Formats: sequence, C-alpha cells, structure tokens
Amino acid sequence: MQTTRADLIYNVLAAVNNNTLKTSIKIKSFMDENIKEKIRILSSVLDVDDESKKKKISSLRLRDPDWFQGLETRARTKEEFMFKRCQERIRSYMYKTKSDMIKSDFYIKQTKCRKYLDEVFKQFSELLTKNKHHGYYFDRSNTNGLCDEIGTFKCEGAWNQSVCSYERGTGHKINPYQSRESRIIFSTWNLDHWVERSRTIIPALFEASKMASEVHRSINMNYFYELLFTTVNLKLVHIVCHDKGQHISAKCDPNLYLQYKKVIHSFSYADNCLENDFNN
Repeated sequence: MQTTRADLIYNVLAAVNNNTLKTSIKIKSFMDENIKEKIRILSSVLDVDDESKKKKISSLRLRDPDWFQGLETRARTKEEFMFKRCQERIRSYMYKTKSDMIKSDFYIKQTKCRKYLDEVFKQFSELLTKNKHHGYYFDRSNTNGLCDEIGTFKCEGAWNQSVCSYERGTGHKINPYQSRESRIIFSTWNLDHWVERSRTIIPALFEASKMASEVHRSINMNYFYELLFTTVNLKLVHIVCHDKGQHISAKCDPNLYLQYKKVIHSFSYADNCLENDFNN
C-alpha cells in the first residue's frame, strides 16, 4: 500500500512526541482527512518549552541529534541541511521546467526556436550553479535568507495577497530549526510561483523563442531566471495559503522577453558572439 503524506507525518510525529500527540490511534484518525487543516493545527501545538528553545538555538548535530533523526544526510549542522533542502526545491523547478519544455510539441516541431531555448537553459544552469541554487533562502546564518537569525519563517500570504491573513493578519510562522516536528511540518510549506511556472512562464518562453528567432536576438535570460528561481517571483507560503487555482492576473511582460543585442550567426551561448547594440 502506498504511503500518503498524512501517513508519513503521522508515523514520524507519533514516534517523536507522545506528550503532544497523545495516542497514535487518535492521531491516525486525525490525519486521515482534511490534511491542510490538520497541518495548521499541528503547527500551532508544537512544543515551545524552555528545552525546545535551547535546541532551537543549537546548530550542531552533536548538540541536537534528535533533530536529525530519520534523515539520510551527512550534514553536520541544521543550517547545512536546510541549505541543501532549499537547493533541492530550486533544482526541481529547473528539472520540471526543462522536462516540460522538451516533451512539448512546440519544442519538438519548432527547430529554429529550439536553439534559442537550449541556449537560455544552458545559461540558467550556469547561473544556478554560480548562485548555489539559492540554498541560502532556508539558511538562518545567511543575511539573505527568508528567516530571521534564529530561523523563524513567516508565510507571505496567498499569491493574490500582500501578507498572510491568518489570525487577523498576524500570519503563519514556523521555526524548522526548533525541533524535528517543526522541520517536518515546514516541509509542507511551499515556494509558490506568483507568475505560474507551467501555466504562464513556459508558454512565455516559447513565445520569447519565437520572437527571438524572427529578429535574431537572444531570450532575456535574467528576466526568466528571476521568474523561475528567485524571490522576485517566489513566495514562501503555508500549505493553507497555497492556492493551486489559476493565478489569472499574474502575467509575464512581453516587453522583457528579449535582450537588446542581436545574434550574429551562432546560436551557441558558449560562442558569445553578440553584436553591440541592435540599433547601431
């Protein structure tokens, strides 16, 4: 029988904190239905006693081994693990986007456009490597992270909201560095694309490649990179605030699809053969 997300969370939490979770029979029943609401409730009852607060400050695996229980990782600190976990999420956006593109009829049939798409995805890969796949978003030791210095993350609200409206605007928050339970609950939070990856960005990339092939310019890699992989377009949201419906008003800007330079004769990014200004 396939293990569901509810089963996974139930099994782990039941084994970790009997005081909070009472009995496994009740928890199993509790987790079987309405998983979003259950995650909300679990998030609100996690231990915040003095011992938990001390562990929250600890970083080393040796100081808080319980936090690492069940993880297949060589990470020696919580920050290192969280960094790698965020990298995995960003890598998945690259993999899914490239996979969806390659399988599309557009990519298969439009050979001229394909060269421009291959070029921009090569650039994506190079820049992601340079930026270490933005793993610092989940790293509390990095000043560019999405949390404060002790590791507390705040929900940024649904895609069409400027803030999280939970509890009259106080918002969802969680510190995955605090405990094993908190770390597991945080895995249900999402980095949500405001401009949607599959519904909007990929079709926009196809349109950009079409425009690029007609005027012999390169696709504006930086524009699409920011939409796919950075907090310019990514919002950290609690599972309750993750609206999977269509983001109707969130659109790409066609005026930003192309670079201002004209390609001379090669479609290869490595060749770097670009003219100065298209208008010269």
